[in-house]
Amino acid sequence: MNTHISRLLFWILFYVGAGLNFTMADTVEVLFKNPEGTIAKTCKLEEAEGALRLKIPAKDIDPKTISIEVRPNFAKGKFGSKGYFILPDGFLIKFRERQNGSYTVNRLPITLSGMNNPDGEFGSFASIIKGLELEGAVSCEIKGGEYSLFHRFDIKDSGAYEDIIIDYYKLPKGRDSYSDMGRIYRKYKLDSGAVRPLKERVKANKYLKYAVSAPEIRIRMAWKPVPTPVKEQTLSTEPKPKIAVTFARAEEIIDEMRRQGVKSAEICLVGWNIRGHDGRWPTALPVEPALGGEPALRSLIKKAQDNGYNIVCHTNSGDAYRISPEFSEADIAKNPDGSIQKNAVWSGGQTYNLCYKVSWEKFTPKVNSQVADLGFRGLHYIDVLSTVRPTVCYDKLHPVNRRQAAKYAEMHLADAAKKIGGAASEGGYDHVASALDYALYITFNLEKNSWPKIADSYVPIWHIVYNGIILSNPASSTINWAIKDPKIALKLVEYGGRPSYYFYSAFRDDNKNWMGTADLLCKTNEELENSVKAIKKGSDLIDELGYLQYEFLDQHKEISDNIYLSKYSDGSEIVCNYTDKPFTYRGEAVNPVSYKLYTPSFFMKIANFLLSPFN
Repeated sequence: MNTHISRLLFWILFYVGAGLNFTMADTVEVLFKNPEGTIAKTCKLEEAEGALRLKIPAKDIDPKTISIEVRPNFAKGKFGSKGYFILPDGFLIKFRERQNGSYTVNRLPITLSGMNNPDGEFGSFASIIKGLELEGAVSCEIKGGEYSLFHRFDIKDSGAYEDIIIDYYKLPKGRDSYSDMGRIYRKYKLDSGAVRPLKERVKANKYLKYAVSAPEIRIRMAWKPVPTPVKEQTLSTEPKPKIAVTFARAEEIIDEMRRQGVKSAEICLVGWNIRGHDGRWPTALPVEPALGGEPALRSLIKKAQDNGYNIVCHTNSGDAYRISPEFSEADIAKNPDGSIQKNAVWSGGQTYNLCYKVSWEKFTPKVNSQVADLGFRGLHYIDVLSTVRPTVCYDKLHPVNRRQAAKYAEMHLADAAKKIGGAASEGGYDHVASALDYALYITFNLEKNSWPKIADSYVPIWHIVYNGIILSNPASSTINWAIKDPKIALKLVEYGGRPSYYFYSAFRDDNKNWMGTADLLCKTNEELENSVKAIKKGSDLIDELGYLQYEFLDQHKEISDNIYLSKYSDGSEIVCNYTDKPFTYRGEAVNPVSYKLYTPSFFMKIANFLLSPFN
């Protein structure tokens, strides 16, 4: 259906459902904070593109401004009232009675937030930050028996390099769930041209099409100790790498996969480069000799491809270590005071943030070409880029604001896709959504013990937006899902994830392993056989559910205590039962800690196709 017609029909139905008008107040309080104090202004919202819009032109913002808070008087919920807030990181906060407190999402995976408040004076809404969002944050505050939701923009160092734009979409009662909010955001991203559905993209990309039908298998081959005993490494003090999987042993993994009937897989080699994982970035070559060197790597790549598997590797565009022969402080991103930016400490020692612009001009295209020349083809993995905000650089010789840095991050991934076949990265932050094919994990906070105190649940808002657009594994804890706690494994199905595995995911010596301790190993043949048995479960799951990677996740909800429904754009439904008793849905039993797929009838498929412009 023509995009413009589809968009028109969507808004006609939207306005009819909303009663053809906005019932909420059309003003917001804006607090401009500067070193002398705070200036409060009441700003009028204007109708634009089916929403009420706040626009603060960059030219009208005093350069001395430190931060700007946008506080709508309609974004409030009283203790005990029905409803909730939904935040960009997937946390849902109900309006239950509790102590004063607050929670802020400072790094926005998506720029959507909203309120479900069906019985409130102003009703429900979804809000989308559409300008200066890379400096934005979303906060929930509890004070005096009331919840409030507001936006904040911290611009002390960056300044207002573009207009602030926030659109508020009034939601009609009955169409005001977090699923409805997610669909509005998805439509915004599709209509803007920032992203395209997988169904369209695979037509011109055989590697992406293959990846849709293949589990992801990452193999950590070599790494120096973490935590490292040497923070600033030299050639004479550099620790020796641990060798876990040689290139020859990886060939035996392939043999076992073929023997057990794993039809498709995308293999990603981690730590194939000099001195292993996080060894000497931004330097990749030579290939680590202790693994077998370049001849053995080329043999492995050929064997994988001859057996029908995609094979790619892991590189890094944003980190630098002093041990690298190419290291220069001149290339490192600078803080506002001119000091160089440091990050975490990993295998290579103290990490320094490469300026994304410098990385583009000196390193990333070269490394991508080296990777392509070795023969790798598939969704090439560049670490970190999609799980952090873009790195700002204040160096006078190569300054970049966050918007410019985001563009460079896109360019890094797009160059990999052009040369190698596709692009993958660590997370799902949507400043690189236009260039991203696969996200290794969307959240680190799937399990309740990692939630903020204010949260009542975690919901798959990202997946509602991006399933059918970007392949993903739901969480760090669903890596190696087939050997995890069954209730964690079930989340992969509930959220529509791509089965993803990691040999030697638990590699830290201090046991602070964010992907858990249940691991794929291959030191012995017995370990190898058992690891591939787990991979085969992912292959089998794709045979059953893989077609849903092409569909949008249109609705997700809890239909009974610990029973969740995931409904897709083609009418397919999956019910996940986390209880210890069977649950009946549509006259069929869903077993305890299990799921059942309900495929749509022919007539349901037709109905869903006709209604798709409105979802």
